[in-house]
Amino acid sequence: MQSVGSGGKSSMGRRGINTRKGLLRATLPLLRWLPVRTGLGLIGEIGRWEYRLSPGSRARFDGAIRRHAEILGERWDPGVVGPELAANRIRSRARDLLLDGRTDAQLDGVFRVEGRDRLDEAVARGRGVLLLGNHFGAHLLMAYWMIRHGYQWRMFGERPRHISKLMAAQFALEGPLGQSRLFVSRKTNPAEAAGAILRAARVLKGGIVLSIASDVRWPTPPNATARFLGRSYDFSSTWVTLGALSGAPVVPAYCSIERDGTYRVEFEPSFAIPTAAARDEALAAHWVQHGLDLIEGRVRTDPANSIDYFFWEEDEARPRAQMAG
Repeated sequence: MQSVGSGGKSSMGRRGINTRKGLLRATLPLLRWLPVRTGLGLIGEIGRWEYRLSPGSRARFDGAIRRHAEILGERWDPGVVGPELAANRIRSRARDLLLDGRTDAQLDGVFRVEGRDRLDEAVARGRGVLLLGNHFGAHLLMAYWMIRHGYQWRMFGERPRHISKLMAAQFALEGPLGQSRLFVSRKTNPAEAAGAILRAARVLKGGIVLSIASDVRWPTPPNATARFLGRSYDFSSTWVTLGALSGAPVVPAYCSIERDGTYRVEFEPSFAIPTAAARDEALAAHWVQHGLDLIEGRVRTDPANSIDYFFWEEDEARPRAQMAG
């Protein structure tokens, strides 16, 4: 990857990220004393203030919105989308930390759930459920909701950091069907990756809901090249392999952030992956593209929940050491 000079857009973006992280660290302990919805609203205001008061940040957001509006043929107004995208990005950085230790009464009205009957019907088949996740909106808050509501839930992917005690306890689960050995990283070698996929298949066979993102850029097999928001990338095709081998129903799911900071969790109708997709690379690539097309449709109708998608080009330009920092 190419290095970026100190005066480039990525440098400006890093300063903004550091500012937001600092504000979150300073304000979260105070916001936990407030009602949840009040705290969520105030976190969003931090992002809006940054957009309004920082010309550099505003130019960065507006430029990204205009570029992607042109790519998708949409007529978004940066002055309308920009403040809400800035608000939602900082809310996504807060993850589920503001919900830690809250009672059911305190969380009343924080989640609005649509299509739960679709999820429950898929669970009732007894073949496990491949919950097709993504990084649209507040994806980890859907996981929080599922754990809190007693679903047998696991995640296949990279381990998130800075999470609630509830989710940390879930991630520490050991055993053959536990969570701890389902985490993978970009440094995983092929043998380790194959072992993780086999463990994930056992989880599905155990009738558990397994969440896996369909929008993960991944440099090594199993992967497939697909287009997303006007550009081609290599994406992980693990979810296609698991769906094909297990026969588990695939349920696309989303967690959008509402304007007031509350969450809308949506479960869409399930579909099945044909068994042949496990060995046919072209067929697997078709399903990878299908998963991305579903997310792109969401971005078209709700660009303020695109979170990081509009800034992928900047991420690619940054040295990996800086990305990890």
